[in-house]
Amino acid sequence: MKILLFLLLPLLTMAYRISGYGEQDVSVVKIKEELYLGKAIPDATVQTLKGSVSLREFMKGKPTALIFAYYTCDTACPLIVENVQKLNFKFKDYNFVVLSFDEKDNLQTLKAFVDKKFVGNVPENWLVGLLSKEDIIKLTEATGYKFYYIPRDKIFIHTSAIIFLSPSGKIVRYLYGAFPTEKDIRLAFADAQKEKPSLNNFIDLALLACYRYDSARSKYVVDPMFIFAVLGLGAVVLTFGLALFYKPRKEVLR
Repeated sequence: MKILLFLLLPLLTMAYRISGYGEQDVSVVKIKEELYLGKAIPDATVQTLKGSVSLREFMKGKPTALIFAYYTCDTACPLIVENVQKLNFKFKDYNFVVLSFDEKDNLQTLKAFVDKKFVGNVPENWLVGLLSKEDIIKLTEATGYKFYYIPRDKIFIHTSAIIFLSPSGKIVRYLYGAFPTEKDIRLAFADAQKEKPSLNNFIDLALLACYRYDSARSKYVVDPMFIFAVLGLGAVVLTFGLALFYKPRKEVLR
C-alpha cells in the first residue's frame, strides 16, 4: 500500500496543480493572433551557457521555431521542449529557440534545464538561453505572448505555444499545446519557408498544398478543395479512359 501511494504521489501533486490552474482566468493569456501574424520580431541578446548570442544572427535567414518557457517550471514548459526535441533529427535544416520569460531565471536554472532536457548537449540548431528584462518585454509584446505569476503556487500561468518565424523573422504560425505532432511542425515550417523557398524543402512545400491550417484546433487538416480537385481529376481520367476503351469496340461492330 505504501509503495502504491509513493507511485501515485507525483500524479496527485500534478492533479492538485491542475486544479489550482482551473481557478485562474487563463483567457487573459490567449494570444490575439490577428494582431501579430506577418509582423517581424525585434532582435535581442540571448545569454547562453557559452556566452551572448544575437537572436537574429542565430536565425541565419532560416525558418525558426520560438518557444517561451521558464526554467523552474515542472509541467508544460519542459514537456513541450522535450517533445519537440525528440523530433529534432527530422528538422535539422531549421532553427529552434527556447527563451525564458522569467526575469528571475539565471545561469544556474538554465544549466539545470539544459542538463535535464538536453543532457548538457544542446544541438547546433537550438538556442536555449536568458533574456534581459527589457528584451523579455520587447519580445513577448512583439509576439503577443502573455503570462502572469501566482505567488501562492509559485508558478506562471502562460500559453504553451510554438511560434514559427520566417527567414526574415516575421511571425507566420502559432501551434498550441505541449504535444505537437511531426506533421504539424513540418507544415508550419513549410509555411514559414514560403517566404524563401529552397530545393531542400520542395517536398514539404508541395505537401502544404494538400493541407490548410485549422485555427480552431491548432492543427493542419486536409484541405477539402484538394479532395474535390483529386476527385474531379479522377473523374476526368476515368471518363477519358472509358472513351478510349469503348471507341475501338464500336468500330469493330461496324
